[in-house]
Amino acid sequence: MQGRRVTRINIFTIFLCVLAFLLTAAVIVISLLQPAAEPLAATSELPVFDTEVPTFPQLPPPTEPDTTGEQKIVPNTTDPEEDTDIPDEPPRIITAHPVRMIIPALELDYEIQMTISDARGNMQIAPYHDVVSWFDLGAIPGNEGNAIFGCHNIWRGIQSQVYHLDLMEIGDEMIIEYDDETSIIFMLESVFVYPLATAPAHLIMAVDTEPRVTLITCKPPFNPAIGTSDNRIVATFREDAVFVYPDPPVEPFPPREK
Repeated sequence: MQGRRVTRINIFTIFLCVLAFLLTAAVIVISLLQPAAEPLAATSELPVFDTEVPTFPQLPPPTEPDTTGEQKIVPNTTDPEEDTDIPDEPPRIITAHPVRMIIPALELDYEIQMTISDARGNMQIAPYHDVVSWFDLGAIPGNEGNAIFGCHNIWRGIQSQVYHLDLMEIGDEMIIEYDDETSIIFMLESVFVYPLATAPAHLIMAVDTEPRVTLITCKPPFNPAIGTSDNRIVATFREDAVFVYPDPPVEPFPPREK
């Protein structure tokens, strides 16, 4: 019995050896029949990926600074509805007539009457010592133009308060009251004494000028040969007077000493 068992073990061992040989031979044959893999070719190219690369806008090339000195016009991008500029105010136009003149430095407080010029355009003066005449061809005081007033220095032996008009000081006030109960303060800008024969009437009586007030009176003594005084006192007032003593258009007489 033992001999049969040994024989069976040997046959099984031989079978395993034969099977192992056949498997090894099969592997060798398959490896011989398979083609050899091609070697990878050397390359410097990067692998291509199926991914979209983002793009960016190209900036313009730098420009040289402008040295021509030409002014560049920049368009106005301001919204007109947001414009906060305040427009200029229209010029003031006074329609009320002057009715009263007050000059504190002369203690003058007189009624104003409009007078009609004569056929030659000469100014007529009201026949009173305490009334100021307003030239009808002149401006309303405070408006554009020359508002011209006149007053007798002495009338029928009575001295007027304008007697010392030439002694007023630059900056002294004149107050004009109007028939609408308003008033404006004017300030003395200049005062000159002119010889009647050489007084620049075309400048003194000019009506187409900047806003100003001109007050004219005689300067004693009286000359019976011509029926009036030989000289005239001319004072100029402005609402926004510049306190300087300008050169007169014609050399005047010096004012009287106080």
